[in-house]
This record gives sequence, structure tokens and C-alpha cells, in this order.
Amino acid sequence: MNTRLSGLIQDWHSNGRKPQEAFDWSPGLPNWIDKFPKEAKFLETVLPLHIDRVGVRAICENPNYDIIEKFLAVMVWGYGDRGYGPYRVGVMLSQPHARKVLSKVFQISQNGEPKDAYLFLMENRIRILGPSFGSKFLSFCTPREVGAPIYDSLISFWVKAFAQKEFLGVPTSSENWNLKTYTRYWDWVKEHSDQMDCFPDEVELALFRDAERQFSKNSSWASK
Repeated sequence: MNTRLSGLIQDWHSNGRKPQEAFDWSPGLPNWIDKFPKEAKFLETVLPLHIDRVGVRAICENPNYDIIEKFLAVMVWGYGDRGYGPYRVGVMLSQPHARKVLSKVFQISQNGEPKDAYLFLMENRIRILGPSFGSKFLSFCTPREVGAPIYDSLISFWVKAFAQKEFLGVPTSSENWNLKTYTRYWDWVKEHSDQMDCFPDEVELALFRDAERQFSKNSSWASK
């Protein structure tokens, strides 16, 4: 068990187990509609303008929504107020194999096999969709009790700074696809969630909040 991480989770418990705050993405809505006119109704009337993890997970778990709608929900949440989000996601979804790959990733994740889903996405690349945002999609498509914690740049900075011993011999960068890295991270997070009575995504949230304080001045959730 990592002493710093255990303390963060204990503090989170003591402070009422608060979820991550929602943020207002409505200023970017016109750009998302412009890039995805076929999904305009979904973006305008289904996706909450104050978006949070609970809302995104509800969409990903709802069989009434198409795989592209599920993916868009995750990407809107992931890109937040970054204006280049619609363009980058547009490039991802313009690739002929994108729908088929995302559908398979969703199926594998739903079956409770996030490591296999990571491997499939790694071996069937969608251009521009890297491991950071790929893990965001896995996270919301995997049953919460199984867990598929997000591994992005802030988390990787935290791991490099505070968990070197636990990740000895494993690359810690989030920039490159690496099943060994994600497997070690998944096992490590799961160990903490099992021992501290919380979901894996709550461990990841504790990591994210501390990493944000330590390493980021520009975040959709900064100062919250």
C-alpha cells in the first residue's frame, strides 16, 4: 500500500466521499454541434450542460445510446473547455474502422475485461486516440466494481513522483501505449480500492485531485 495514496483516500472518506464536481461545457456546444451535426440532438438535449462522471457513466451504461454517442459523451467530458476537442474527435471518428473498434472495446469492457480492452485498442489504433483518452473511454464502459481507472498525464506525473517503488521496472509515461504499464496501474489501484472500501475510480479520483494540486494550474476542475 502506498502511504500517500492511503492517506488521500482516508481524507476523502473523512470529508464525506465527495464526487468530482461537474463543469459547464456549454460554451463549446456550438463547436461540437458544428463538427457532429448528426448527433446534434444528443448533444443538445441528452448530454448535461453541467457534465460529471455520473452523467457520463449513465449514458455509457444505457443501451438506448449509440456507440458514437457514448464515445462523444466521454470525449466532451475529457476535453472539457479545450477548444481543439471537437476537431481531434472529428479526426478519430472520420476513420472507417473507428465505429467497429469502439464497439468491440465497449463489448470487452462491459464483459469486465479492461486489460483485454486496452490491448485490443492498442492493437487496433484509432489515429489521435492515445492511451490517455483511450483509458477514459475504457473507464466509463467497464462495470464500476471491476474498474478501469484513467491513466493520463497528471496521474503519470503523480506515479513518477510518489510511487516509484511500486512501478519499478515499468514505464510510467501516459504518452505511449503499454499494456505492462496499464496492467501494473490497474492492479495497484485495485489493491487500494479493495483494502480501503471504495471503487477503483474513486482511488483514481483521489490521485487526480492530488496530482492536480501538485502539477496543474490549468484544469476544468482547478481550485474545486
